[in-house]
Amino acid sequence: MVVNDSQSFRGSFLMYGMIMLETPTLILIIVLWQTGNLEKDGPMTVGIVAGLMLLTFILLMSIKLDLRMDEKSLAFRFPPFGNKWKKIMKEDVQSINVKQLDGIFEYGGIGWRLSRKQTAYVFPADYVIEVQLNRKKLVFSTKKPKEVEEMIANWKEGNHHVS
Repeated sequence: MVVNDSQSFRGSFLMYGMIMLETPTLILIIVLWQTGNLEKDGPMTVGIVAGLMLLTFILLMSIKLDLRMDEKSLAFRFPPFGNKWKKIMKEDVQSINVKQLDGIFEYGGIGWRLSRKQTAYVFPADYVIEVQLNRKKLVFSTKKPKEVEEMIANWKEGNHHVS
């Protein structure tokens, strides 16, 4: 059995929020340029602002979390920041569980959250997988909690290290 899960910000409130913030800003700058308030720097200003907005939007829409869990390991990648799969062998896992998210703000909001003892990859989802390693805790959002729980049960049957 293999569990594959992929999540991104496409179609989320974050995508629509960015569009709702960027569009009025771009319209305001175009109006300022057309009314002569930006003088001769108007076209360059509009181009720079529009380019930055487009690049930011493309970056946000390209961020995604890919999870793959099988009988032996949990693998993940976080493109565009990490395109290479990182594999965690089940022997390295001290504990793993799935829990319903009490709110997105439990881990400091959505996105990639880094701290000394914890790394969280939080997307708009109702469940998270908490993986406790020797020195670090990893948190992943998931939209497939039942499949992950079944795989965790398989892990626990075959290995007494995982709790």
